[in-house]
Amino acid sequence: MSSVLLENDDLRLIIDPQRGTGTLSLYGHSGDQWLPLMPDAEREDCDLSCANFLMVPYSNRIANGAFAFGQQHYQLENGAQHAIHGDVRGRPWEIAEQSTTRLRCTFSSTEHENVNWPWPFAVAADFALDGAQLTMHLSLRNEGDMPMPAGFGWHPYFNRTLTRAGEPVQLHFPLDGAYPDANDTRIPSGPLQALAPHQDFAQARPLEPDNFLDTCYYGFRGGSIAWPESGVQLRVDASNACKHLIVYNPAGKPYFAVEPVTNANNGVNLLAQDDPTCGTAALHPGDELAAECTLSLENI
Repeated sequence: MSSVLLENDDLRLIIDPQRGTGTLSLYGHSGDQWLPLMPDAEREDCDLSCANFLMVPYSNRIANGAFAFGQQHYQLENGAQHAIHGDVRGRPWEIAEQSTTRLRCTFSSTEHENVNWPWPFAVAADFALDGAQLTMHLSLRNEGDMPMPAGFGWHPYFNRTLTRAGEPVQLHFPLDGAYPDANDTRIPSGPLQALAPHQDFAQARPLEPDNFLDTCYYGFRGGSIAWPESGVQLRVDASNACKHLIVYNPAGKPYFAVEPVTNANNGVNLLAQDDPTCGTAALHPGDELAAECTLSLENI
């Protein structure tokens, strides 16, 4: 078995370094029970391969897999699907450090074939449990001799219900705006706009199952996911580099996703358009982009 268990009295986390250092499950202890905060990807009735995966060296989509950077034009594979979520989540990583509550894994693109990115890069991913807090750290380094665009993020799914079918879940995320998606492609069709009512969680309110969202927000500065009937919430925070948040609320599924990321959808093309909210970094050779995301379980 390739998975790694991290646990303490408050949290249980299972990670599979052979599947992109993806999270297979996250349970939190409250009262006398372990609550499935994330879907358990090891269950036969779960249709997810991972409950949380890493998006590196860019998050979300690049329109048609094509972009310009440094006076050069680039075409990625899978352009018909808009080249999505980077190219590390399906690949094996190396375990660099491991204990009962900590795991550090590393990835070097030069050690793999056909990596869908024109520049060589290296990544380190850290997971640490400290009481009821999970801290996840990512660093991305340009290993080439030319500047490269860079971004990343976490893609955690969360269960709608913890203790009973139909249990309500609430989101509370004050955000500045969202990118329009007039073409229904998840590629921004214009600059940042004010939030529509169904997108707005500035005040805590239920995430209704029929409120379909696959929305890229800007202005992320922390927030929370609450299950009031179960008496718990998860505080979600991230470094200042993660100014974007994706909320994905698919119809007919028992889960949703809340994704802290550094770049907007199609960020590398927004960078070429001098969009100040793009979030895509230009890393010089040897430079790193680093950020941290924390999930803190609290009783309410």
